[in-house]
Amino acid sequence: MYNALTFNIYKKVMAALAGLKKDKRGLNEYVAVASLLALVAGIAVLAIPNARTTISNLWNNTLSAMSSMFSNIAAGK
Repeated sequence: MYNALTFNIYKKVMAALAGLKKDKRGLNEYVAVASLLALVAGIAVLAIPNARTTISNLWNNTLSAMSSMFSNIAAGK
């Protein structure tokens, strides 16, 4: 059912989640930073008409970088 790559990805994800679960203060700080970024992005989109495209591009670039980083970790690079 599972191959070695899938199992390694699962193991790394579960280890990262376990580490976050133990570090309550760190998890709260991550949530606070994400909330602040979302609030600033929302205000910028409402206040500056051209900001929507720029912010959308920033989020897309960030998500792409995170996806490639996760793929590299899963591949063992």
